[in-house]
Amino acid sequence: MARSKIALIFTVCMAALMVGCSQQNGPRPPMVAFKPSTQQVRPRSVSQMKSEVRIRREFMSSGCYARRHSKPMKPRFITIHSTANRTAGAMQHRKALGNGALGKLNWHFTVDQYMAVQNIPLNETGRHADKGGPGDRYSIGIEMCENESRGRNYPRTWDRAAKLTATLMKEYDISLRNVVPHYFWTRKNCPEPLLEGGRPGYKWAWFKSRVDYYYRCINNGRSNLG
Repeated sequence: MARSKIALIFTVCMAALMVGCSQQNGPRPPMVAFKPSTQQVRPRSVSQMKSEVRIRREFMSSGCYARRHSKPMKPRFITIHSTANRTAGAMQHRKALGNGALGKLNWHFTVDQYMAVQNIPLNETGRHADKGGPGDRYSIGIEMCENESRGRNYPRTWDRAAKLTATLMKEYDISLRNVVPHYFWTRKNCPEPLLEGGRPGYKWAWFKSRVDYYYRCINNGRSNLG
């Protein structure tokens, strides 16, 4: 076989391998510009930050409809959503997931102004981003509540979600670049309260600044921008 033909085959194979690796790792998100917080870093451990988040583990039954087709996962992204439901908090959403009211949908955490409820293990895929695409296969899903029945307090919910995101970044070595809105996977207007005109803008940049700040609090003052 001629050397040129061998070289061509090798080039094609390497290109296919690189594409496969890229798909396996998911697409590379754009880096959103943000202004780092000037707030003085208050060092604490990951466990201390988790205590502030107030994580309540309430796993859905492994045999329930929403978890029956889940697969093992090594998280590479964190996807931020909002529930678009102004009448329910974190535990109400957990009950809806558990009784099958939301069909195939499931995600890892639901956050409100009081706590973060963990619905499924972090080494297991959910169905929250793109109907079985890379957003589901490789990302931890965090839903932020828009509950108004007990007093509208979005900032506290967003701040709790930022703390939770920072701890997950640290535990799974996920960069800030790979913290993405649901919009990134499907162009859906989600998380709607943190987008402008259906797209990431200054409010999303503010959220990433909070995540970066809390990450620096648990990482000796250093960021992980990716």
